[in-house]
Amino acid sequence: MLKDSVVEYYSNPAVKSTKRKLDPDLPTKHWWIIDPVAKAIDVASQLSLHDEFAFAAVNEGEADAIFDSQVAIKSFITHVNKYRHHSGLAEIPVVGDVKPHMFRRTMAMLTRDFPGSEIAVGMQLKHVATRALANRSTQGYMAKDPTWAKYLDDAIAERRFNRLKELFDADGRGGTVGYGPGADRMRETFQAVRRRAEELRSTGQAQRGDARVEYDLLRRTGFPIRFGKLNHCTMDDNNPTGAKCIEDAIVPEGHRGPLPDRCRPSRCSNSVITIEQIPIWKAEHGSLTRLRSLPNLPSARRALIDEEIRDVEIVLRKAGES
Repeated sequence: MLKDSVVEYYSNPAVKSTKRKLDPDLPTKHWWIIDPVAKAIDVASQLSLHDEFAFAAVNEGEADAIFDSQVAIKSFITHVNKYRHHSGLAEIPVVGDVKPHMFRRTMAMLTRDFPGSEIAVGMQLKHVATRALANRSTQGYMAKDPTWAKYLDDAIAERRFNRLKELFDADGRGGTVGYGPGADRMRETFQAVRRRAEELRSTGQAQRGDARVEYDLLRRTGFPIRFGKLNHCTMDDNNPTGAKCIEDAIVPEGHRGPLPDRCRPSRCSNSVITIEQIPIWKAEHGSLTRLRSLPNLPSARRALIDEEIRDVEIVLRKAGES
């Protein structure tokens, strides 16, 4: 991987690199990643003494040495376990040799069941990001802190509201804020806010032209929205009607809100698809179509692909793209 491999691909961070293993044509590929991975690659690039590679030896005098994954894994485990009393990290148990392929199981299973599936990968990335945000404590370093949890919740809520304001402003300019039932409900909320703001101005209870009036009303509506890579979710925790992700699901005790790994944007009445997300769905449709055309595909696998294609086409039809 080269030092400048982190790029933006369909509005999401990704690694752009050349596939070298067992492939003489050396095609360029993109792999979507989450922000923490992008930051880790940036750190590795800064530490690397190699002129081009992000992952190379970091020892002084070995700038041309190639990164050895097995040595790196052993070194990492040794370092974490040695300094865990300072870092607060849990000890990493080691039973036998730890091989690089042991870390590939989840993605390998994903690509086995959904080869070429951008949507499946995107669902996994969204799930990772959501679980990262859900963390309220640092294990081994401090006990669960209600004050910190409140700060985190407030920060997430404020960030969501800022993005909701952006959609509100775009809708006010006549722009398209999204497609689907969730988008329709969001537009109705925006219209109700503007009508109420106009009533306040007409009675002299608010200053004309002051956007803060509308923003304050918008905040009071408590419109629920969660922003994702593939779609946005408007599920109301207090009234989750129509939420496909929790239908026939075993919801963990104490959990509130959607289950991102069970998200069904094509079937859910809470889903919002934006213009920026449409290229991802188009890419998924093309990927699945090419996969279905492969010869000697088992009938059960072909039937599953057909169902996935139908789901993607439902999303594209809602956006007027099919």
